[in-house]
Amino acid sequence: MAAHDKEALELFESGLSYRAIAERFGLTEKAINHAILRARKAKRIEYEDKKAYTEEDVENFIKAMISLQEKREKLNTKQVQATIRLNEGKPVGVAYWGDWHIGAAGTNYKMFEQDLRKIRDTEGLYFIGAGDFKDNYISGTHVGAQFEQVIQPGMQDVAVKHYFGQVSEKCLALVRGCHDDWDRKQGDKDFLETLCDITDSVNLWHGGELTIKLGDQSYFWRCRHRYKYQSSLNLENAMRRIMETQGPCDVAAEAHLHNGYVMKRYMMGEYRIMLRCGTYKIWDEFGQKLAGYKGEPAVPVVIMFPDRHTLIGELFLDDAIEILRGLRSGLSCT
Repeated sequence: MAAHDKEALELFESGLSYRAIAERFGLTEKAINHAILRARKAKRIEYEDKKAYTEEDVENFIKAMISLQEKREKLNTKQVQATIRLNEGKPVGVAYWGDWHIGAAGTNYKMFEQDLRKIRDTEGLYFIGAGDFKDNYISGTHVGAQFEQVIQPGMQDVAVKHYFGQVSEKCLALVRGCHDDWDRKQGDKDFLETLCDITDSVNLWHGGELTIKLGDQSYFWRCRHRYKYQSSLNLENAMRRIMETQGPCDVAAEAHLHNGYVMKRYMMGEYRIMLRCGTYKIWDEFGQKLAGYKGEPAVPVVIMFPDRHTLIGELFLDDAIEILRGLRSGLSCT
C-alpha cells in the first residue's frame, strides 16, 4: 500500500470527490481510485506472510546493478580505438588477413597453411586479423550450410586456436567477422576474445581505429570485416565512404566479399590506401547458385616506413614479401 492510500480513503469518506483528492495530491483521478481501493482492501484483509519490497530495496538493487556493470566492464576487452608501437628500425609490412573459413568443405587448406608459414617466418611482417576465421555454421544460421562443413564448429574452434598459436607473435589486432559473430548471437560467447588471449593482441570488436607507430611516423588504419555502402560496380565505395563519414585515414581495410583489391588514390589531401582481403573458401553452394562466383585468395599487405610517411600497398602476399625483404636488406637505418 502506498503512503497516501490511507489518507486518500479518509478524505473520500469525509465527502471529498475523486477530483478534489487528486488535485490535493497532484495525481490523476484514476490513481486516486486505485489508492482508495487498495486502502479499502487493507482494512478488510490482513496478510501475515505476503512478500513485499520497499523503495530502499529497489535503491539497493539499482546500486548493485551499477556495481555489477562496473565490475563487468573491467572484464571487457573490446575496444574501437587502439595504438600500437612497432619497435622496428626498418620498413615493416602489415597484412590484412581474414576469411579463412576453417572447417568449410570448399576451403583451400594447403594454401592457407603455406601463407601462415610465410607470415610467421618473414621478418618485419605482421598482420591484422580481418574476421571469419572459422566457417561456424551453427543452429539458427543459414539453412543447409552446415552440410558444407568437413568438421563441426566445436572442432573448428580447436583448429583455429591451434593456427593462431603458431602466428601469435605476428598478430597486432583482431576484428570479429559475420561467422564469428554467430557465437555471440546464439550463445553469448565471444570467440574473438579467446583468440586475443592466445595472441595477446587487441580485440577490435566489429572493427575500429588502429594507430600504428613506427619510428617517428604514425599510420592510421580503419579496419572492418564489413562496412555498409557496398557496390558491385565500385569496389572502393565502402572504404571511400568510411573516410567520408568518419574522417580520413591512411588505410581503410575490410574483408567479407571473398575477393581482394588494393587501391591507392589521392583523397582528402593525401594518398591513401583502400584494400580488401580475399578468402581461402574457394567453393560454396551460395556463390555458385548466386552467379557462379568462387572465392579468390589474396592477402593484401601495406608496407610502411619508420623515417618517412610512405605506404606501399600490395595485393598478393608473395609479392609483398619480396618487396619487404628487399627493402629491409637494402637499408642500414636503425
